[in-house]
Amino acid sequence: MAELPFFSVIVPTHKRASLLRRALASINAQREGVGGVEILVVSDATDGDTDAVCAELLTPADMYVRRNGAPGPSASRNMGLSLAKGSYILFLDDDDAWYEGFLAALKDQPAVRQGLPVYFNCVIVNERRGADAAILSEGGVDMAGRLTDEIYLKNQIPVCCFAFPRALLAGLKFDVHMRAYEDWEFMLAVYARQKAQHVPVIGARIFKDSGAESERRGISQQSHDYNAVFDYLYVYRRHKAPDTELGQRRAALLNSFNIPVTPEMV
Repeated sequence: MAELPFFSVIVPTHKRASLLRRALASINAQREGVGGVEILVVSDATDGDTDAVCAELLTPADMYVRRNGAPGPSASRNMGLSLAKGSYILFLDDDDAWYEGFLAALKDQPAVRQGLPVYFNCVIVNERRGADAAILSEGGVDMAGRLTDEIYLKNQIPVCCFAFPRALLAGLKFDVHMRAYEDWEFMLAVYARQKAQHVPVIGARIFKDSGAESERRGISQQSHDYNAVFDYLYVYRRHKAPDTELGQRRAALLNSFNIPVTPEMV
């Protein structure tokens, strides 16, 4: 019987083969010495370029799935979760990458050797994509101390900055009906089971396209979009505030966008 991998890396993708190539190359570069890595690429669209990149860069230990159904990362991540065999599960978006030497450093952490959920530091890279592609800026972000009960008010840490014991995620899924913030909602469900510990290693290189507007960077950028505001309300209703003060702050935030709620409602 083949030995199970230590890490499962789930990569949802949608017709971004050139970016996916960078993500997969960053994982392949650090397979040695980590006790096995499996990559699970889940595509929500038929795309020959994506097929070619996966055929070139994935190994027999990995898996590439083209799924049916509506596009979106939630269903793709859920499929990856159902297929993962590793002791630890990590998520990586197709336009991001792992920092050099990350997986070996992560496995060496005492908290990981104890089988605990952890979160780690990242690097934010601003880039220009297209014919004149270029890196515009790059800087590290220390995540130490950022995971607190404030997560019940707003998202604090990207899902790609976590490593979860597979058993901890049993029965959990990303909500496929949410327009945005599904990763935050998922994190709240995990947080309710066990809070992750910070480990001082650099993990994800999170790439931001300077020419694109993200719809997942916070409610303040979507004040004109009531669908996004109602997604906040949806998250609040599913995950009650742990204390009165946070409930009041939730209500005040939604009230500022003309959503008439009381602290008891959120």
